[in-house]
Amino acid sequence: MLTNICLAVPFEYLPPAPISFCRCNFDWQRIGTESFQQYAVQQPAQALGWSKKRQAEYLAGRYCAIHALGALPDASARFPTTQLEIQLEIQLEIQLGIQLGIQKDRSAHWPTGTVGSISHSHSRAIAIAARNKDYWGIGVDCETLLSDLSATEIAPWVLHRNDLNCKTEQPLRYGLLITLIFSAKESLFKALSPSDKNITGFGDFSASCFVSKVSANKVFLERDSRHKSIHESRPQRNTQFELAYIIDQQQIITLALLPR
Repeated sequence: MLTNICLAVPFEYLPPAPISFCRCNFDWQRIGTESFQQYAVQQPAQALGWSKKRQAEYLAGRYCAIHALGALPDASARFPTTQLEIQLEIQLEIQLGIQLGIQKDRSAHWPTGTVGSISHSHSRAIAIAARNKDYWGIGVDCETLLSDLSATEIAPWVLHRNDLNCKTEQPLRYGLLITLIFSAKESLFKALSPSDKNITGFGDFSASCFVSKVSANKVFLERDSRHKSIHESRPQRNTQFELAYIIDQQQIITLALLPR
């Protein structure tokens, strides 16, 4: 059911501290009663009432999360040294039975000492993980590129009034720009919301920040000063955020890293 499993971080820049990444493709039509056991992912009780597609999304996302956790270097090491060492760490995580529970808001409950994020879109699932001594928040999001018509339909829900005034290095198709704005805000929302209780939902969050600039591989978001701080609980009180993004196989993947 799971194919094209990859541990390589797809973004070109070097992060300020170690992060690990796992992605895969999945075929929801091939999920069966044995799939959770096959991939060493604990099946939650509520999954019995889910559709096959929802079960496949959950399984693929948790599988990627477990492997991203396993690929984290030891706390005493800066970065993993060889692919063999990464694979051995992953196998150890699986043998120890590392699993991610479900919190009340339906987000993943990451093990103590770690932070992470999961996303899925159509047939792809991705997850990132890091140690919370290095980052107080991380977020990843994957979105299939929208057509111009579909982008027009979701724009009122996603856009801040300044979003379409953002600077771009080259003209972007409307559907691509809206997809990128949406995905970047999703990643930043995932990175900020676990530690900022002032963030009550994505809709309000989306209205409180806007994209100011888009380069070839980065997107820059700013906080609207008219809104209550989305970051006031942190000592840094950032008002600007720099995210990475790539376009891969008709999908956009965005990454938000908030180092300590």
